[in-house]
Amino acid sequence: MAFETAWRILGQAQDAEDAVQEALLTAVRLSEKQDVGNWGGLLRRIVARRALDRLRTRRPAAPLLGEEQAAASEQPDRLAMDRELAWQLRAAVARLPERQGEVFSLRYFGELSNGEIAAALEISLDAVGVALHKARQQLKQTLKDHDRERTV
Repeated sequence: MAFETAWRILGQAQDAEDAVQEALLTAVRLSEKQDVGNWGGLLRRIVARRALDRLRTRRPAAPLLGEEQAAASEQPDRLAMDRELAWQLRAAVARLPERQGEVFSLRYFGELSNGEIAAALEISLDAVGVALHKARQQLKQTLKDHDRERTV
């Protein structure tokens, strides 16, 4: 669960493994100081933060070889466009404010419900909704601006 969340945010197995290891160490250290009632929520929250930190410090570069293998019937140009869009999305998520990035990542990369996100982050359901709305609006604008720059 933790690896899948990190991998979906980062798109690279090695970075995801590093983020999971950092998150596990952080969770163990935290459990020594206080009781942990929801290990799954805690791990998802910490993994999302570590993955977003790695995403923010990553140099903007697309991998030379793709993360997934193209099916024989897939068009190479379509696959390249999909990869580029995925990298643009990751870069845009990395530029979101911390709370918006966490909420967006847990919702769409971690596939948590709004209630699960609220419990994991210890915030209200309304705060989750507001953060998601703001994140989607900002991502939409960022990707629209990027697309406009490419056509000019």
